[in-house]
Amino acid sequence: MKQQSYLSLSSSRKNHNSDSLFRGIWLRWKFLTQAEKVVCWGIILIPLWWCIGWNFILLLWVISIGAYEVKCHQKIRLETPSLSVITLLLFSVYRLLTYLLNTPEIAPRALVEPLLFWGCGGILLWYVQSHNIRIRLYVAAWAFSIVICMMLVFWSFFNFVLHEPYFVPPRTLAATLLDKGTSYHPTLLGSLSNFLVPYYSGERGIGGFLRYTLFFPHPTVSSFAIGFAGLIVLDTKKPLWFLPICTGCGFLILICQTRNAWLALSVVLVVRWLVTSSKAGGIIFFCSLMAMTTFITMSLPAVTDFLSETFTNTVEATNNFRKDSSDTRNDIYVRTWERVVEEPLIGHGINGSPVLPGFQYALIGTESFILGTLLYKSGIIGTGLFMVFFISLFTDLYSTSKDRPLSCYLMLLYLSLSSLVTEFITPEMFIVLLCVMMYMPDKTSYIENRR
Repeated sequence: MKQQSYLSLSSSRKNHNSDSLFRGIWLRWKFLTQAEKVVCWGIILIPLWWCIGWNFILLLWVISIGAYEVKCHQKIRLETPSLSVITLLLFSVYRLLTYLLNTPEIAPRALVEPLLFWGCGGILLWYVQSHNIRIRLYVAAWAFSIVICMMLVFWSFFNFVLHEPYFVPPRTLAATLLDKGTSYHPTLLGSLSNFLVPYYSGERGIGGFLRYTLFFPHPTVSSFAIGFAGLIVLDTKKPLWFLPICTGCGFLILICQTRNAWLALSVVLVVRWLVTSSKAGGIIFFCSLMAMTTFITMSLPAVTDFLSETFTNTVEATNNFRKDSSDTRNDIYVRTWERVVEEPLIGHGINGSPVLPGFQYALIGTESFILGTLLYKSGIIGTGLFMVFFISLFTDLYSTSKDRPLSCYLMLLYLSLSSLVTEFITPEMFIVLLCVMMYMPDKTSYIENRR
């Protein structure tokens, strides 16, 4: 039997009913396990992690847990690592080796980056699995609801009080102490975590809104976190809770203005609707609706002409929205694929040359996790290691699906769909760890209510 740590689930697992966790809108702190208290504070303090610097937060958690284990138990208690942990740690070492083999000049930041992200993520996953750490859905949902409210207040302050002035982004605490972050560019992921950028000054998009990053290094990362919060709150099945919070999530994702996040989240929500619909009724209704819509639009000329004109104008507006970004991304993907076939086995290890002369931020091997991080920089070997990690992790989650909330699987789908056109940094690893930890004690009654 696995040992129980200060972060592990209470052996008695009392108070499964979500109503016993709350007094009004507030959590009853005494009914939380130690694990839930730590994770709850970890979520609520997201603005603090942003100020410190997201690049080093995984390492900070690893050091804190290690210090506690040594202080209280004179050793770090870990079980035999699972296949997902082994392959993730091997992937971090492999990324480091490919960097060393391909770089003409070693940069300290790039040297430790695989260990700070993949390595620390693997160690935290190892600890979570070793101690069977589980967090009730309602606790995570409440903590994320607090964060969503803070984001809305944050936006209101900059929009209505400060009127969104132009500013020079200050450095994070870690970047200041380590004297990092001498250059900033909104498309260079490696530098974003060194700066505090609540929004991109002067970059207005749909509805005249500025593009916000909120408490994260990049708007895409913000969209993932906000989408995850919305999916978790939806799983509470409490309309008075999820309606206002999900409405706030929708607005926040809108002002993040990340196109791939909009598209991927739309697919995820459709999948959720199909899954939660009773048996095959949802699928039949969806197919019937599509058939009826197709018949009406194709058989009535007035409707067809109206939709055709609307679609044309919408496509043109979408293409013009951050058009330079779309063109640059396309150039990056084409050049990256051309280089992938040159070194398919081991990979290139590092980003390639700029695709545009004189523009050092649009580099070959960027803007896509699958095409860039895996195929281009890691090759077939590294891609194989990561695929084994992902499949084994999903298998572990599926084996505990009896009390696992649907949002865990949907968030993995969300990240997978977006991985074609985005790279991943530290906050996404925390999302994966939360998917591993969350459980829903009354899921059986949830399923029965849906029937």
